[in-house]
Amino acid sequence: MSAVNQMTTAQNNTKAPGWTQKLLSSTDLGMMPVIAALIAIWIVFEILNPHFLTPRNLSNLSAQIVVTGTLALAETLVILLGMIDLSIGWSSVVAASVFSVGTVFLNLPVWPCVFLAIGASVVIGFLQGILVSRVGVPSFVVSLGGAMIAEGLVLAMLTQHGGSVPLSDDLSTAVGTLDVPALWSWIISLALFALFAIVSLRRHVDRRRRGAGEAHSLFFVKLAFMLVVLVIGIGLLCAYQGVPVLLVIFLAALFACAFLTKSMRFGRHLYAVGGNVEAARRSGINVRFVQLAAFTLAGALVGLGGLLDAARLGVASATVGDSDIMLNAVAAAVIGGTSLFGGRGSVYGAFFGALVIASVTNGMDLIGAPSSVRFGVEGVILLAAITIDTILRQRRMRSGRA
Repeated sequence: MSAVNQMTTAQNNTKAPGWTQKLLSSTDLGMMPVIAALIAIWIVFEILNPHFLTPRNLSNLSAQIVVTGTLALAETLVILLGMIDLSIGWSSVVAASVFSVGTVFLNLPVWPCVFLAIGASVVIGFLQGILVSRVGVPSFVVSLGGAMIAEGLVLAMLTQHGGSVPLSDDLSTAVGTLDVPALWSWIISLALFALFAIVSLRRHVDRRRRGAGEAHSLFFVKLAFMLVVLVIGIGLLCAYQGVPVLLVIFLAALFACAFLTKSMRFGRHLYAVGGNVEAARRSGINVRFVQLAAFTLAGALVGLGGLLDAARLGVASATVGDSDIMLNAVAAAVIGGTSLFGGRGSVYGAFFGALVIASVTNGMDLIGAPSSVRFGVEGVILLAAITIDTILRQRRMRSGRA
């Protein structure tokens, strides 16, 4: 073989890998798996039942993701630390119970009861954060005990009233049942997107100045894609009755959490502590404060989720704590790409994870599938997400990027 042929062969062997090879060898797929799974789920259910993607059903679906999504946001903040909170289900019912007892039996004003309810969940999160950050008790044990205590509080408040308290105040009725008119749906949605785009652009420019971040073209393509999806989604919802008030509140909480974790120093510290506690401590980060703040903020989101759930159902019930509300929230966070090992994930992933869970539940109901099948499908999706996370972490460890 001539020298020229040898050089040509060497160049062919060392050519840049294609995009498929890059994807398969990637150590961080982000939200790509959950988005792909969501598209596949929607296609399958639309084939099985043509009513799945109708405006009416999508409106129901958008309301169904709210509670799971809000609790998944709370769980994501904790999992980013490499920890877990098993108390979010019962803690959310504590908030709903405080609100219902205050408004129905104590005749207190509605808004003070809202703050008291969320405050109750914040206290639970704060106390758990103290035990985890100051004492060093494992989060699994702390939150398991917190769940038991929260269950006791709920039973103490609601058992004497038959286990449930119907809500009749105007605020709960409005939040749980009303939809934002079409015009205001467009105004609010586009305003939230504009705010998101401005914050994202500032963050992108800052990262590019530091020599990091993605190319400008890719950033704007992704932003345009999100705008198209938003316009289609709002258009479909407005074709029915408008955007549910529940969804607007959830999206506001989502964007607030995104700003906190992506654009503020606390967010950078949160990822740093979750990625490597000792390295974060040596770099000057107050690890204890970050852990305490994460549990406390999670408590506030849990309280909000409990109130939204009570408004959606029209009742504060002790049976909600015995449901799969906590498991769905944890599953949504993990399915959305948040690593159980900490330091990797996104609050946007919690939204997509909740959408996957709600889509499976909604689709199974439409085709009349039993609950056993639904739980089986959700379990398979969760195991697939955890498996992908574990494989990617092993790749990062081998490449020295863990």
